[in-house]
Amino acid sequence: MREKFKHDLIDNAASFICSKWLLDRTPYIFEDDRIRYIKWKELLAKKLQVDSKSMVFTGSSSCGFSLNPNKNYREFNEKSDIDIAIISGFHFDVAWKTLRNLGTKRFDLNNIQQNSLKEHVNRLIYWGTIATDKILEILPFGKEWSFHLLDMEKVDPINNRTINIRIYKDYESLRAYHINNLTNLRTQLYENE
Repeated sequence: MREKFKHDLIDNAASFICSKWLLDRTPYIFEDDRIRYIKWKELLAKKLQVDSKSMVFTGSSSCGFSLNPNKNYREFNEKSDIDIAIISGFHFDVAWKTLRNLGTKRFDLNNIQQNSLKEHVNRLIYWGTIATDKILEILPFGKEWSFHLLDMEKVDPINNRTINIRIYKDYESLRAYHINNLTNLRTQLYENE
């Protein structure tokens, strides 16, 4: 599968690869069972109070291997995290406003949270995304979402894997972020030949 992806990435536009391997598919973890996938999303959507259509599995749980260049296309396994994108302008704006207005509260954050905050200032906000994995608890909806995510980690087929949420301002931001990553992966493939 990884070799097929690499050939696809070299031979096709990054936008097409983004749709085919990430955004427009039944995630790998659901083993082509689209009904189970829809039911799982409906359950999480109800808990988080977002539209299930605005949820997209990304990362190795979506395509079966990691697209992080530092993980060398590692296969999805029992220790892999579950990465889910939620497209919500409302939650993005609330999170962004919260981060921007932390004021002196930023000095109360632990080192991991402070580094995450810097990453948002320097990179992630540009791409219209909030990576909640290290800062969810400081967001206004964070405690409620954390509770529900822990609950959903027990629901098949997640099997106690950690669920990480990234909030995207809009669908264009989600696509642009991943097209940029795929373009970088393609460049690495050319450089390694």
